[in-house]
Amino acid sequence: MTLTLETLLQQPEAAKTSKFKCYVDGIAFDEMPMPELSVDDLDLSAAQALFGNERHLDEQSLLTLRLLTHYQGRRVPTKGGVLLFGKQRSLHFADAWIQCERFLGTEELDIFDHIDIHSPLPTAVDEIMLFLKKHAFRGADLTEVRRKDIWSIPLGILREAVINALIHADYSQRGAPIRIVFLDDRIEIDNPGLFLPGLTLEDLKQGTSKIRNTVIARVFRELHLIEQWGTGVRRIFTEAKALGLPEPQLIETEMRVRFIIPLLEARRLESVLANNLIADC
Repeated sequence: MTLTLETLLQQPEAAKTSKFKCYVDGIAFDEMPMPELSVDDLDLSAAQALFGNERHLDEQSLLTLRLLTHYQGRRVPTKGGVLLFGKQRSLHFADAWIQCERFLGTEELDIFDHIDIHSPLPTAVDEIMLFLKKHAFRGADLTEVRRKDIWSIPLGILREAVINALIHADYSQRGAPIRIVFLDDRIEIDNPGLFLPGLTLEDLKQGTSKIRNTVIARVFRELHLIEQWGTGVRRIFTEAKALGLPEPQLIETEMRVRFIIPLLEARRLESVLANNLIADC
C-alpha cells in the first residue's frame, strides 16, 4: 500500500489538512515553522554536545540545518528542530518517543522488560541499541589476533532499521509512539506513517529513497548516523542474506510501517555460539 491523494483524503480532518498542504507544496513536515516558539525552546547545549567540534551551532548553522526558519520577519524553530532538540518536545509532539519491550516467547503476551525513551532522537539510537544488547547473547571469536564479539542478534541490521524508523516516522500522527519489540524469534520495529507516494518495497530494496523528514535526515547525516541517502534498506536485505537469516519483512499495517527482523533459530544460534567463547549473556 502506498500513500496517494485518495488515502490522504481518507484520514482525519486535522491530519488531512496538514498533509494535503505538504503533499501539494512539496514541503516536508519537519521543515514547517512553529511560530509560537523561539530559539530559546531548543536545547542548543544538547545539540552542540552531539556535534562537538565539527560544527559550531551559531544562528546561520541553525538556519542551514533548518532547525530554525524565517517566519514573518522572525526566526523560529521548525518542527524538525523541536523533534530533534526541543526542550519540551512531548508537549508539542506527544507521541514522538520510543517504546522498547522484551517479551518471552514468540507472542506479545509475557512481557519481561521495557523502557520508554524520551531522549533527543540522535541520542535515542544508542539507547535503543543498548536495550537490544541487554537482552542478547554475546560470544567472542578468538581465532583472530584481536577479539571479535559475536552477537546473537544482527546489530548492523538492527541499527539501520532503527535509524530508518526514526528518520521516516510520520510525527504528525497521534496515538502511538515508535515501538521496538524483541521476541524470541524476531525483532519488530514499528513506526507511524506509510510509504511515501509512489514508493514500493521493491524500490526501497533497490536503493530508491524518498525522505519524509528532511531536517531530521540532514542532522542524522551530519552526525554520521547515516552515510548515503537510500542505502539503508538495501544494506539490511543484503546483510541478512550474507548472515544466512530469513529475508526481513517490511510491511504497511494500519497507517504504520513495520520492519520484521528474523533471528537465528535456537539450534543454529547454539551452534554458532558453541564455536566461540561465550563472554556475556
